[in-house]
Amino acid sequence: MDSSKLVYGPSPTMINVMNIIRKIAPTDANVLITGENGTGKELIANEIHNLSGRAGELMISVDMGSITETLFESELFGHVKGAFTDAIQDRKGKIELASGGSLFLDEISNLSLRSQSKLLNALQNREIVRVGSNRHIPVDIRLICATNRDPDRMVEEGRFRQDLLFRINTIIIDVPPLRDRVDDIPILANHFLKVFCEKYSKDHMRINTHALEKLATYTWPGNVRELQHVIEKAVIMSESPVLIPSDFELRSSSKSVAHQEITLAEMEKRFILDCLRRHDNNISVAAAKLGITRQTLYNKLKKIDS
Repeated sequence: MDSSKLVYGPSPTMINVMNIIRKIAPTDANVLITGENGTGKELIANEIHNLSGRAGELMISVDMGSITETLFESELFGHVKGAFTDAIQDRKGKIELASGGSLFLDEISNLSLRSQSKLLNALQNREIVRVGSNRHIPVDIRLICATNRDPDRMVEEGRFRQDLLFRINTIIIDVPPLRDRVDDIPILANHFLKVFCEKYSKDHMRINTHALEKLATYTWPGNVRELQHVIEKAVIMSESPVLIPSDFELRSSSKSVAHQEITLAEMEKRFILDCLRRHDNNISVAAAKLGITRQTLYNKLKKIDS
């Protein structure tokens, strides 16, 4: 079992994300994936590629946060021998390598305005020019981008080109943080448990009910990635086949909910009120994020207030 596999549970928000993925994957529409660090944006990009007509071709992933501005053109567009001191041979760039398949640009909001302009030009013309060359090379890519920032706010602040944003966000997929999809935690925890039991040759391990409750009441600031690391450490360190609450070391945080016995109704109440608070009490937006109708949300709020 692969820890890099996209796994999701019964939460309405992730079911909605998967429905969007299935609709858009067969198309060549550009996709922008937004969400906090650790939510699994690259896994969603992989899923889009794997369900597309380009699945038999490469998906090239590029972490834009790790590329300096001086290396941007060489990395994305390639270079020819002698273009600069260390260019000892011709080299294809990431865009050219991805031609026929998909190109995933992670953390695209880290690009400088100058680099954004060059990327936009390549996307508009559907061709690249290697550094040190005048030859225009046509490319055919499916573009998928991701960011942990608010791109609209960056446009307002003059830090991101609006025309580039329009080019990359034909479809936007907003990946919810793990704290907003508590229902997924048992599914994800047990998935990672199987992955790491296999990796470390530990058979028949399970997570007991109280431990799952502890995991469900933690806010997961590091999201799915943090859950993965917590489960891995527990599997490595535990000498018992049953993982209990003390096997899971969670970061202390003022935002974390203390481990306690709470009813399902109380958990739902907290979930709804937190969602409303994060969306400025906008009923329509909150209902959409929760995956329910406005009327259903009104009915639940009446019960909470009664």
